[in-house]
Amino acid sequence: MLVTLTHIQEGTLHGRVGAWPSCVEALLAVDVEGSGLEPAQRWAYHLNLGQAWLGVGRAEDAAENFDLARDIAVANGYPELEFKARHNRAVVAFVDGDLPRALTLMREADAMDVAVARDRARLDHAEVLLAAGLVDGARSELEAALSTAHSSAHRIEEGEISLRLARCDLLVGDLERARDRIRDATAAYRARQADDLVREAELLRAGVDVAEGRDLPAVVERLVRHTEHGAGEPGAPALGTSGREAVRLEAEARLLLGDADGAERRLEALGEDGERSLSATLHEVLVRARLDLARGRGPQARARLEDGNRVLAAHQVQSASLDVRAALALHGRRLAALDTERALAEDPADEVLATVERWRAISHRINPVTDPDDPDLAEATRELRRLRQLLADSDGDQAATLTPRVDELETLVAQREWSLALDGTASGAVHPVDADEARGALDDGTTVVEFFESAGELHQVVLRASGAEVVHVGPVAAVVEAVTRLRRDLRARATIAPGSPMAAVLERATVSSLAAADTLLNPGGADERRVVVVPSRTLAGMPWSLMPSLRGRPVTVAPSLTRWVRGPARVAPARPTAPVAALYGPGLARTLPEIRAVAGAWGVVAGEVAERPATSADVLDALGSARVVHLAAHGLHQGQSPLFSSVRMADGPVFAHEFPRPVAAEHVALSACDVGQFSTRPGDEPLGLAIALLSLGATSVLAAVAPVADDVAHDAMVAHHRRIAAGVDAAQAWAEVVVEHPGAGVFCLYGSEWCATP
Repeated sequence: MLVTLTHIQEGTLHGRVGAWPSCVEALLAVDVEGSGLEPAQRWAYHLNLGQAWLGVGRAEDAAENFDLARDIAVANGYPELEFKARHNRAVVAFVDGDLPRALTLMREADAMDVAVARDRARLDHAEVLLAAGLVDGARSELEAALSTAHSSAHRIEEGEISLRLARCDLLVGDLERARDRIRDATAAYRARQADDLVREAELLRAGVDVAEGRDLPAVVERLVRHTEHGAGEPGAPALGTSGREAVRLEAEARLLLGDADGAERRLEALGEDGERSLSATLHEVLVRARLDLARGRGPQARARLEDGNRVLAAHQVQSASLDVRAALALHGRRLAALDTERALAEDPADEVLATVERWRAISHRINPVTDPDDPDLAEATRELRRLRQLLADSDGDQAATLTPRVDELETLVAQREWSLALDGTASGAVHPVDADEARGALDDGTTVVEFFESAGELHQVVLRASGAEVVHVGPVAAVVEAVTRLRRDLRARATIAPGSPMAAVLERATVSSLAAADTLLNPGGADERRVVVVPSRTLAGMPWSLMPSLRGRPVTVAPSLTRWVRGPARVAPARPTAPVAALYGPGLARTLPEIRAVAGAWGVVAGEVAERPATSADVLDALGSARVVHLAAHGLHQGQSPLFSSVRMADGPVFAHEFPRPVAAEHVALSACDVGQFSTRPGDEPLGLAIALLSLGATSVLAAVAPVADDVAHDAMVAHHRRIAAGVDAAQAWAEVVVEHPGAGVFCLYGSEWCATP
């Protein structure tokens, strides 16, 4: 027994400092079944061995040991130990790349009513969120854990948390902040003489140096030493997770130094043993593609980058969360940048178009997610709606009481939604359009203007039936300045009191801002009649219908050219059972006359129109049953949490999180301020209220990107519905409306072409 306990203690000490191969060796020396260990000791053995197997990259063995630990805990009535085993089993799902399952298992373990320290669980949860690209959520978890570790003087934990925060910073490109975090982690590890953990921190510092291109010869030397440490023979890389990361970074550094031969030799050491981590897999694709380009193997580089794109899409399709689908694109950011640079260097416009579409709005090429069967999520959303309604009507003291609970519920709803997985019926993302397919969808009077960003510059691909060309627009910084000025002027103009002496001044400022943006962006191109705009992330929220070169012309704004050409992806489309639903929310002038007129345009008599503000249930029912939905209400775009963007109804806000999946509505008109805005994640993945409707199957959505006066919205929306009910296509109808009601030009038509007649 004493020898057995000695081996277990030895393994525990090795594991404590991250020496996982030594930990495995020590624990495998134990005959656990014949050792006479108590149940709690056998539980600890299997848990520690599972963690060690994870450390050396053997997930299946880890899962087996964690399951054994769970079974021992359940059989002997140890709920605290059951929690730990369940949580570690969730970590295995994460290592296997199944992020929705990992989040689900972690959520189920966390729901156990046991008094157990959850600091380690919090760190693991943050790691999964980071892998999903949900950097803000991961950072929030880590900063809370760092505060606890610091107050408890747990130096090793402080170092580990700081290192994970540095990975957050590196992922979003904040290199200086990442360096500060790495210094903190290194100091914490050295204070406890944890040499293996110091090497882990140094490896991450090498990643920051490579990303910045700083002191690369010294970086190469450090990485060579890292891979040699612990290897069986001098110079042989340690092909664990850490060793493979070091080899990839060393190869990337050598490529940046122009040493393609050295980079190729190092990559040969990786062999064909693929990585399970998405970020590691895509990093290897990136480095090998860089090598191909350095060797002049353009077609091979292109094929490799296409493979990386498919890997990313395969991970996105696993999730039933719109948020996670968009966030995962963060891991493809560097591949997209390299692919775009490659295409621009090769120059043919058709190739540039195909490359930009490959990486743009991948989540819009995935079939819509289905309704989650999660009663707890539904209940939390209802409670959030109730409290948000109370908060909107509360005074300062009550607001101070309600706000923390509202924040808590938003976090709960978001995290439960992140863990939703598809139910076995999903297919992968479809391939993007190429130039030939896109041209086939154009008539002689349509121009596509697709904006994209590369190396700090904004470009556009202008596509017509006759051909395509790439046009350089200018520095992204200049575009940001012009867009910011325009949006500021639009908001000021909309909020000025009627008759104010400042009205004329603000009108002139807005006209000037529009002209400047129009000249810079030139979205109208030549004199073609119809324009399809595919904006880059810098241009989210632009009022395209107001641009001087586009005024009076049909304009459709699409998240991607693929989405515009093919329309919404539908696995089992929801079929409308009603022709139209017109609803309104509280607090706006002229809304009841507006919806009566809208319904009348579609032949609905006044007696069939609801005379009261609609509830959230009314809105969700309408989106799930009517072909055309018109909604007049106050709206709010949440830039930091786009899927909490909402429209306010009688019982509180309806969130984008709640929309039916898929929606039945083909055309949705949102007569509300700001809800046409969207936030764009890296990878040009847009998120917002209107964009969520498109993601869930709507064909087109009319929504505003800035405030608009009630009377202007009323007149313009009624005119729009009269036209589309008569058979005019939505883009043409809205172009005619803006000519009559210029103030309504802050509304944009998003999605694909739509007409009420077949």
